[in-house]
Amino acid sequence: MKKATRILTVQYSFLQLGYWVDYLLVSSFAAVLLMARGFKASEIGHVTTVGSLIAIVLQTYLSSLADKSERITLKQILGILMAIALLAAVLVWAVPASHISTFIGMFTAFGVTCSISPLLTAFCLQYNYAGYDVDFGIARSLGSFGYAAAGFVMGRITERFGANIILPIFCVVYVLMMFVLFSMRKASSENNRVEEKAKPSGIVEFFLKYPRYDLFLISVMLIFFMQMVLGTYMIYFVKSYGGGEAQMGTTLSVAAFAEMPAVAFGMFFLKKFSAQKLLRVTAIGASFKFVSMIFITDIKLFIALQLVHFFFSGMYMVSSVYYANSIVDDADSVKAQGLLAVGLTGVVGIAANIIGGYMLEYVSPRSLAIVGAILALIGTATMFIATTEIIPKVSRRAMEKK
Repeated sequence: MKKATRILTVQYSFLQLGYWVDYLLVSSFAAVLLMARGFKASEIGHVTTVGSLIAIVLQTYLSSLADKSERITLKQILGILMAIALLAAVLVWAVPASHISTFIGMFTAFGVTCSISPLLTAFCLQYNYAGYDVDFGIARSLGSFGYAAAGFVMGRITERFGANIILPIFCVVYVLMMFVLFSMRKASSENNRVEEKAKPSGIVEFFLKYPRYDLFLISVMLIFFMQMVLGTYMIYFVKSYGGGEAQMGTTLSVAAFAEMPAVAFGMFFLKKFSAQKLLRVTAIGASFKFVSMIFITDIKLFIALQLVHFFFSGMYMVSSVYYANSIVDDADSVKAQGLLAVGLTGVVGIAANIIGGYMLEYVSPRSLAIVGAILALIGTATMFIATTEIIPKVSRRAMEKK
């Protein structure tokens, strides 16, 4: 079992590393590619907005399917999604002169890629339920390393070879991920599913059942609004501080490297501090970052500011997974991860893309940063409430049914 666990941890770590490389390419560097093909800021927002709508539909449906289905496995679902994203990128790569094919291919690749994240998290938990102690923190930290390294390298590669180099790299990474995915052993069928003590909730029933989760989700959406704006429009902010594509790559790299230790030692931190406390640190870190963005004027200061990601996204990645699981029934665990992703990449992603795209055509990036800072401060206050005992984990009606 120990040898099998080590092999699975290595394989799963590669999946996380590859996924976050491709997520970087299809999110932050998508704007570079689309700008090179003549897309305006608002049109880039349309691409990512439609992609976010696809992510909402897929994440909601697939999280329910993964919770309920006995025939379709998470591995199969992940493989299909990777294949779709790969084919969408091939479409954009093969027809570079077409505005329409670029639009369709990019929003498909973006939406499907966003949909993979919560299922990849649930995939690890599935092995853990089966008795394989795959280390999520180590694997996810390697994902951050991949994101960081890719950010640093891609900034320089795109400056030298042009934006179209993004697509072949994106495709190769997904091919390698699919090879690793289907080489992984199956989790024991008798252990990899939650015992039927509780029936998985429907979407509406889920939100009515878990009031603390609802408030937690709202706080996360408020806190990460500005980060989602930066995910799509980072190049606009970097240029406003006096940088270019290379500096954007460095900015993304520093942020990812800063969060790596927090993710790698996530389980250690969770033993020393509760998930609730770490989430409050996340909220404070977010507020500090986005308030600071209003006042800085130099690209070097903006790059240095990314070090706060140790406390911001780094603390969030592990603590949010375990906190969400702790406030819902086991039968709803995949749905909890899926809806958390829906809130971020879906709802907030759409709002950030639409608001960010149109605001950047008429006002300065600093004005947009003010909006993000205000929302982060409200989200921080909400997070402190959501992580207290004031809000019950399960609604009174749900308790009465039991």
